[in-house]
Amino acid sequence: MKPRKTYFTLLLLVTIFQSMYSQEYNKVNGVWNAAFLDFPLSNKMSLRTELHLRTISYFKVWNQQIFRPQLSYTPSKNVSWRAGYSYLKNYDQDTTADPRIRNEHNIWEQVQFTLPLKKASFSTWIRLEHRFQEVLPLQQNKSLREFDFSSRIRFRLTYLKRLSQEQAKIPLNLVVYNEIFTLMNPRGIPFKFNQNWTFLGFRAKLSKQITLNTGFQKNTISKSTTTYLKNRLWNTILFYRF
Repeated sequence: MKPRKTYFTLLLLVTIFQSMYSQEYNKVNGVWNAAFLDFPLSNKMSLRTELHLRTISYFKVWNQQIFRPQLSYTPSKNVSWRAGYSYLKNYDQDTTADPRIRNEHNIWEQVQFTLPLKKASFSTWIRLEHRFQEVLPLQQNKSLREFDFSSRIRFRLTYLKRLSQEQAKIPLNLVVYNEIFTLMNPRGIPFKFNQNWTFLGFRAKLSKQITLNTGFQKNTISKSTTTYLKNRLWNTILFYRF
C-alpha cells in the first residue's frame, strides 16, 4: 500500500504544480491616493465622500478615478452600516487604446463589525455591489454604448495594532488587512474569484480632524481563467472630518 500511496501523492503534487505554472501573471506597479471627507449629521449619522486617484507605472499612466458619496449609520460603537453610489472611470492599460475609458456606476451596501482588544482590534466588513458596466468592446460613438448588470460581494478583515504610547501626541497604529472580491451569479450566489487585496501599513492620527493611512498593497486580479494581473502599489488615504 505504501508505494501506491506514494505514487498518488506524487501525482497530486505534480498536478498542483502544473496548475500553478499554467497560470500567467502580468505585473504592474502603481500609486493609489485618496481623500475621505466626513460630514457629521448627528451622533449616529454622517455623510462621506471618497475621491480616489489611481495610477500604474507609478504616476505615469491613469488606472482609475472614483467618486463615491455615501451615508453612514453607527447604531453602536462597534457596528456601522453604509450605503452609497460609486462612479468609476476605468482606464485601459494601453494608452493608445481608443476609446480608453470604460465607465461604471454601482450602488452598494455595507455592514462592519469591530472586535476591540486591549491594544488592538479586529474588524470585518461585507460590501454588496450592484454594478452597471459599459459593455466591451467599447464603441467610438457614445450613443451606441450599452451597460450590463452584475453583482459582486467583497469581504475585508482588518487588524489594527497600537504602536505608540496611549498619550502620544500623534498616535500610530499598524494596519493589516486582506480583502476578497467574489462575483455573483444572477441568482445572487457567489461563484467566481475576482480579486484579492493585501495591505500592510500604518495609520497616524495627525489631529482631531485628520488621519493618514499609508502602506504597501498587493492586488491579484483575475483577467481570465488562466491570466492574472498583479498590481504592487503604494496606497495612501487622507481622512478629514469636518
